[in-house]
Amino acid sequence: MTRRHSSDDEQQNFTKLDNDYVRNTDRAINRKQQARKRKLRRIVFFAIVPVIIIALLLNVLSHQNETLAAKEKLKKEANQHLTELKEEQDTLNLKIKQLQDDEYIAKLLRKEYYLSDEGEIIFIIPDKEDKKDD
Repeated sequence: MTRRHSSDDEQQNFTKLDNDYVRNTDRAINRKQQARKRKLRRIVFFAIVPVIIIALLLNVLSHQNETLAAKEKLKKEANQHLTELKEEQDTLNLKIKQLQDDEYIAKLLRKEYYLSDEGEIIFIIPDKEDKKDD
């Protein structure tokens, strides 16, 4: 089958026959061209749609990664705060146990409020830091 060119210069050199064979051939060529256009449209559609879907999924994934990173940071801070609170609770529990001991209370009163038992004399000795100030 010979290929036809439809430029204006070539149409001036020859006259197109108008018979059934030429019309059928032209229709066949037009059908092939239309089929080619449809194939191209399908290919473009099935190439672009997955690319768009993949782009949207990647966007969602990156957003979820950012959210996850923020939540991991909050979790780390909360765990650190929890550790500090547990240490403080242990210290306070120890202090509660000590305050329930009469000997510890007596020692604390002697130290803080300079209280004494009968027959005891309390001597206050200046610290080394007080000597430096003089």
